[in-house]
Amino acid sequence: MKTKRHSLYLRVTAALLSFICLISLFPASVFAAGTDTIKLEKFGMSGVSYTSASLGTCTLHQMYYDYGGETAVGFCGTKGGGMGNSLIGQTWGNPQEITDPNVKLMMAYYYAHSTGTFTDQAHALGVDDVWDAGYTWYMNAWVQAILWRYQAGTLANAVEDSAEELMYVYNSLAGTHYTSIDDKQGNTSFRDRTQYIYDLGNQGVWGDCAVYEYSFTGAGSSTHPAGSVQKVVIGKLGMEGTEESYVLTIKKVDTSNPTKGLPGAKFHIEATNGSYSKDVSTGANGVVTVEGLSANTYAVTEVGAPSGYEIDNAGPEYVVLPNNGSNTVTITFTDTPVVSASGSIRKVDADDPTRGLAGSVIQIEGVDNNFTGTYTTGTGGALADVPWDTMPIGSYTATEVTPPDGYTLSSDPNKVKQEFYWDGKNDVALVFENDARVKVELIKLDEAEKPLAGAVFNIIKDGQVIGSEATDAAGRITVPNVTEGMYAFVEVSAPEGYARLTEPVIAHVDQATVNGGGTVTVTAKNALLPELTISKIEAGTTNPIPGTVFTVEGLNNDYQDDWTTGSDGTISKRVAPGTYQITEKSVPAPYYLPDKDADRVQVISLNAGDEKTVSFENHKMPELTIYKEDSVAGAPVEGARFHVTYTSNGEAADAPESYDFGEILTDASGEIRLHEQGIRLYPGEYTVTEVEPAPGFQMKEPHSQKIILHGSESETLTFQNVPLNAIIVEKYDSVTHEALPGATFQLRYLGGTSGTGGTVIGQKVTGRNGTAIWTGLTAGTYILEEVDPADGYSIIQSSETVYLADSGAQSVVTVPFENMPDGILLIRKVCSVNPSVTLPDAEFKVTYADGTLIGDSNGIYRTDENGEIRIEGLKPGKSVIVTETKAPDGYMIDTQSQTVQIKEGRTVSLTFKNQPKGELIIQKRDSATGQPLPGAEFRLTTAAGCEVGLDGVIGTSTLTQNGIFTTDSNGEIHITNLAPGAYVITEIKAPAGYVMDSPSTNVVIGEGGDTQTVVIKNSKAGSLIIDKRDSLTGEPLEGVTFKVTTATGEYVPDKNGYISSNGLYFTDQDGKIQIDGVVGTLVVTETKTIPGYSIDPASKTQTVVVNPNDTQTLHFTNTPSTTLVIEKYIEGTTTPLKGVTFLVTDSTGAVVGRSNGEYITDENGRIVISDLEPGITVTARETKTLEGYVLDTTPKSIAIKAGEVQTLRFYNEAEGTLVIRKLDSVTKKPLAGVEFELTYADGGYVDNANGHLSSLGLYTTDANGEIRISGVTGTIVVKETKTIEGYTIDEAERSQTVQVNPEDTQTLTFYNDPIGGVELIKVNADNTSERIPNVTFEIRKVDDELVETVTTDENGRAFVSLEDGAYYAVEIEAAKGFKLDDTPHYFEVENGKTETVRITNQAMSGILIHKTDSTTGEGIYGVTFLLYDSTNTPIGQYTSDDRGYVYIENLESGRYYLRELENEGYVPDTQKKTVYVKSGETTEIEWENTPITGQIQITKTSADYNSMNGWPAGTPIPNTEFEIYNYRTGNLVDTIVTDKNGVAVSRPLPLGRYKIVESKSADFYGLDKTPIEAEIEFAGQIVKTAMTNKSLYTNVSIKKTGYVEAVPGQTLRYDFTGIANNSTTALESFYWRDTLPTFAALDMIVTGTYNVPGNYKIVYKTNYSGDNWRVLADNLSTQQNYVLDASPAVLGLGSGERVTEFMVSFGIVPSNFRQVEAPAVYCIASKWLTNGSQIVNQADVGGVHNGQWTMATSRWVTRIYKLTQPLPRTGY
Repeated sequence: MKTKRHSLYLRVTAALLSFICLISLFPASVFAAGTDTIKLEKFGMSGVSYTSASLGTCTLHQMYYDYGGETAVGFCGTKGGGMGNSLIGQTWGNPQEITDPNVKLMMAYYYAHSTGTFTDQAHALGVDDVWDAGYTWYMNAWVQAILWRYQAGTLANAVEDSAEELMYVYNSLAGTHYTSIDDKQGNTSFRDRTQYIYDLGNQGVWGDCAVYEYSFTGAGSSTHPAGSVQKVVIGKLGMEGTEESYVLTIKKVDTSNPTKGLPGAKFHIEATNGSYSKDVSTGANGVVTVEGLSANTYAVTEVGAPSGYEIDNAGPEYVVLPNNGSNTVTITFTDTPVVSASGSIRKVDADDPTRGLAGSVIQIEGVDNNFTGTYTTGTGGALADVPWDTMPIGSYTATEVTPPDGYTLSSDPNKVKQEFYWDGKNDVALVFENDARVKVELIKLDEAEKPLAGAVFNIIKDGQVIGSEATDAAGRITVPNVTEGMYAFVEVSAPEGYARLTEPVIAHVDQATVNGGGTVTVTAKNALLPELTISKIEAGTTNPIPGTVFTVEGLNNDYQDDWTTGSDGTISKRVAPGTYQITEKSVPAPYYLPDKDADRVQVISLNAGDEKTVSFENHKMPELTIYKEDSVAGAPVEGARFHVTYTSNGEAADAPESYDFGEILTDASGEIRLHEQGIRLYPGEYTVTEVEPAPGFQMKEPHSQKIILHGSESETLTFQNVPLNAIIVEKYDSVTHEALPGATFQLRYLGGTSGTGGTVIGQKVTGRNGTAIWTGLTAGTYILEEVDPADGYSIIQSSETVYLADSGAQSVVTVPFENMPDGILLIRKVCSVNPSVTLPDAEFKVTYADGTLIGDSNGIYRTDENGEIRIEGLKPGKSVIVTETKAPDGYMIDTQSQTVQIKEGRTVSLTFKNQPKGELIIQKRDSATGQPLPGAEFRLTTAAGCEVGLDGVIGTSTLTQNGIFTTDSNGEIHITNLAPGAYVITEIKAPAGYVMDSPSTNVVIGEGGDTQTVVIKNSKAGSLIIDKRDSLTGEPLEGVTFKVTTATGEYVPDKNGYISSNGLYFTDQDGKIQIDGVVGTLVVTETKTIPGYSIDPASKTQTVVVNPNDTQTLHFTNTPSTTLVIEKYIEGTTTPLKGVTFLVTDSTGAVVGRSNGEYITDENGRIVISDLEPGITVTARETKTLEGYVLDTTPKSIAIKAGEVQTLRFYNEAEGTLVIRKLDSVTKKPLAGVEFELTYADGGYVDNANGHLSSLGLYTTDANGEIRISGVTGTIVVKETKTIEGYTIDEAERSQTVQVNPEDTQTLTFYNDPIGGVELIKVNADNTSERIPNVTFEIRKVDDELVETVTTDENGRAFVSLEDGAYYAVEIEAAKGFKLDDTPHYFEVENGKTETVRITNQAMSGILIHKTDSTTGEGIYGVTFLLYDSTNTPIGQYTSDDRGYVYIENLESGRYYLRELENEGYVPDTQKKTVYVKSGETTEIEWENTPITGQIQITKTSADYNSMNGWPAGTPIPNTEFEIYNYRTGNLVDTIVTDKNGVAVSRPLPLGRYKIVESKSADFYGLDKTPIEAEIEFAGQIVKTAMTNKSLYTNVSIKKTGYVEAVPGQTLRYDFTGIANNSTTALESFYWRDTLPTFAALDMIVTGTYNVPGNYKIVYKTNYSGDNWRVLADNLSTQQNYVLDASPAVLGLGSGERVTEFMVSFGIVPSNFRQVEAPAVYCIASKWLTNGSQIVNQADVGGVHNGQWTMATSRWVTRIYKLTQPLPRTGY
């Protein structure tokens, strides 16, 4: 308890605390008198008096009584009655209860403070001070006065009367002289203080006091006789509700939408007396409840806003417990959402979405909130005043209410009303389209009626140009919002390759069209420009001649150009229609121009759309060879001298009349190639005369020969010389004995003076006949030696000795030599799996055995397109070593070298085999339907963690820069070029609407080009379909209302997560509601049906459970009003018949309903006729049934009753059915795929679908070996036409005949005999009951001849038909997950029987470890593990990859142990783990480590003063973004952003090294991408770094001015000023450009000068150049002002061609780059411009910084005026 002792003033003031609003009330209690008698024990203070206006003089006593064994203060019950010490020990009795609430309240107030007995409310409010004795005495006086006023009946207004007595007591005790209860002491008055005490008392704060008045029952005293003693009033204080437990509820809601609770708000609760403190957070509904609180005042403060919100008022808010009679108090806080997004609603022209429309009225209404607003689009078509920043978070509809003037609302409801969800975080962009009320449309087509884009038209209205526009992709130009008048479209530029229209296209718009609205459409067609092709070929052949130049000249236009033929000898161009002359101008060697103009010039006329070809021919230059040989051996003779002359025959245009070639000597080959002497030969006559023989020879007739050569001819003239004293060598191939040219011999004369070796006479090379000759020799002995064999040969005998006798006569000796031909090596590269497949691009190194490299490329050769390398010229007898150095793409290298010995004149071969690499096919399928799923993302790694695909060999898959593969439209990923081994497939993102079933899968690619297909499935989120139909017709009912809730009553949101309007959904036109993405128990209640139907109360509510990958459908029906139902069934069944026709009439014979009374049964076999008149009789008669059924001709009638649903039922009998069964004659198993022909007895085919679908009578048995045909009757002949592989047809049973009657089913059974062969069964060695599919075998005869290659089916079976004999089967490709077993399995087929061979495969096994961070779940790189076998023997060490994976493959089944060795940055887990591996399975282990962490802190400040935001250097920069990467793996681990203090702090990161890169700079600062390295070395370390950014401002400018008015044909001048880079940084690609109007022709450019030295160029485009720039001037100096003539003549522009824009390009310019002297442009206005038309000219400037363009534009408009009348004449 708290006891206070204060001065009188403070004591009274303390009792009268300032008012606190309370909401808790304690209940009053009714007390019986504590005792029948009370006894006076003692007096306390007494004798105090004061004067009251109402009571007069009051004398006070403080009396203590024995009150039921307790001491209590009593009050005088009779003012002026006797009381004194003489009465101590005497008694009072006969208690009478006082029930006045004011007396009870003040008595409770007194007893509570004087005794220290308080309620919980008093404790909570802090009004629980215990009075000291003195203060109790003063308060005794005030309460006594109130009691007396009650007894006197003067307590009418309790507060005012009590306040008055308080004032008197205070005046008496404090010596003051207050006269009004409204006088203030400090800040409060007597009235306020009294009111406060009464308010608290009325709320039960002081408790409930039972008050009794006792009469004196004692003997009295002499001083106070019994009759004079006053009554005594005394009370007993009751304290119900003390020490109870209380509850505080805190609710957090969205400020903009108070119905939306916000989870994640953080609060701190603190008792004001410090006795309680707690932090709490709101839950999913935005509420947090705190129980078990004691009575107190609590301060509630919001310390953290929910994500995406900011605190409105953090508090504290004070809460008193209890309050207003309740033990639970709820307090609500609001937070405002942080709006980071923007909203945009625009209204555009439907024909030109770039054109915004002002004046559209759009209303926005909240769906789940009360927001509403109506707005009007402004200039540009946007709504500018939508309060996006204050709108409640929630769902909205935007509805166009009024269209802009001249436009109509769209007929498409989706374009008038749109829904959107505003969350303040994601941008909202809505576009509404309007059609103009009246518009003119031009459609541009080509000759094939296809639209033409890019045709530019001037749009003219009533002679005035109102615009210029190009046709869009649909060939359309739309002019919206038109008025009455004539519109003309004048084509100014046709699409490339098309002829421009010469006449305008006219459209008339009259007033009636304007009034009625609509579109006036006109069509314009363009014909292609004619295409001219010039073809140049060699005369007499089809060989093309490229490089021939032709001049093409227009005879009726100004076209002239030189065309050059391409590699195919042709050139094609489109030109304007007209007549053209084509002249051959030049031809490349070895061709010549013909002499006649007729052969060089052609004329052709071209019309639009023509495609014509003109052909020219050229002859080659002639070739002439002079050959000199000796007359004896035919050897070539070098050194003979000839004189050659030429005379033209006139065939060649550029040939000289004559030409003298002079004298020429024959070469070592005995030849003079005249055409290779550097002089071009022409057709004509050539005279060749030998003027001097070679030394050692004499001439032989004829000495002179003539020849006439024509174009393309090649001739040889042969002359002979007689040798003098000669030695002739003859050279032959030692194998073929053919003559060998090219061998080099040397002749030495032994009688000479060059030492013992003799004198070298000289060297000769054998000619084409294999001979060489030395002539003019003296008699003596000679050595003839071979010094160099012919290419491809080796020397056999190196020399011979020859003797020339001195007989006086000429001596000629012939010496034969032979050469051994070199060997040839053929290297072949083939596929090891299929050797018939040859492999190009394999690389080999070839050397001799001694290491000598062969060839010219360091011994390297590559196989050609046939997979071969052919190496000639190898020395016989030497060994060659061949080694493969690089395998072809997709194959494994064969590293085994091979050696071979070269054979003389033979080709030896080596064959290398490459094993193909594997392929992986990942198929993503829906787990329920098996449908392919596109868009799933995977990452593929090897078991060691290396990503696959980063080398670019990825098959047909899409690989992003992050190594991600995405399934295509077929749900597949194909990855080729995979080496054999284990791979891990990790799914990182499921397709939209699906969830991942298993994140990773292991696969092993086997040897021999193994292809593995992995099917990975995803489950789809659940869906609920509500189907509402008419109970009779089954027709869907649109517009029925359903309410959908969870089992707990919460509304069900739609698939986008938006909450529907109170959980209400409406059926669509198909009578359906589909809600996707739901799971759990849902309650569906039909709340409202449509007119004409009623809800069945018994079935209006249904409950359903929806699971993942599950679609549940609930069916509801409504019954219509007065209705007749006609039902049609198959006789004897409840199967309905669809498509049966009935005629319905009434009793008069009149038809009922529409369609002349005809009705057709629906899929339920029903006809429903509603709204019938009660009382009439209706008759239904079947008029047409289905084929295969018998018509029911008996009509039925029924009288229609009001409000009832009545039914007529009809039945049809079915026609007959034929079943054909096909079985194996031995096993009796069904055979699928056997073909039969079915005909009727008359030969007609039995066709399908009752004769509507012709099958030519052919049918094939299904998977059950059956053919089933319904609706047939009569005699049918069934003939087997084709059986399946492995079976033969039994001719005796090939055909059967059967009679089929109505409602009759006949069955025919056919058998086939199997053919002998082998049946291969492949099973798992560990589980022989498991069959293995997709295993490939080769079936070979015992002599190794390949018979067949087969693959086991889904049942692990493969069958091959074989003749009798011995065979073996060998496995060449194992199934996925199994080891290859290449053991041959021998078997024998005898007597046509089938042999069964059962073969096993051993499954492969492995371990997959995933090492992850226990905090983030991310993989940990570089963790080392040691693997032990079951005997604890280490068998391998492995390290995790950058995603934390370790894959250990090829393990046998059994027990293993794993121990973690190293783990940088984490607490290592050294506990050895036991792992069990099962055969054929991969055991997966998830292994977590706790990180040892620290943090990285970055401080970013301004490097300099920033003029944009005014920040000085050193100012902290907020909103700078950094990315932190793991230094070893390069993986991104965190992204951080600086706060308002320029500080960014990472999340806790494991110890290690990191790289920090700035990824996004703050506004007005440049990006600094310099990386920073940081290393966290110990736990808790904060590594601090600091960076600065330089300020950045980008801006460019330009201003264009010109003439305000001009006349047609006038020269216009435009001036350019302010061209500048105003940025604080350099800009790249800086330019300024002028876009010229259609009606002005460029004439001259004045370049101006600039303040920074440099160079630039000017380029331009024309209306014919498309997107290609042409250079006008280059390498111009910025310091010099140029005047450039840019007229069409100088630029060489064609007819109708004009400059559309030019650009001045500077490249990189520094900050503050700007013009000095102003540039100017001169143009000439078109002469045909009309009065009032405008010339609009636009200039722009721009540059690039950090990949972003900064641009500015400037426009100038010149108005054209034209005088309509001539000026008056003067001078008369």
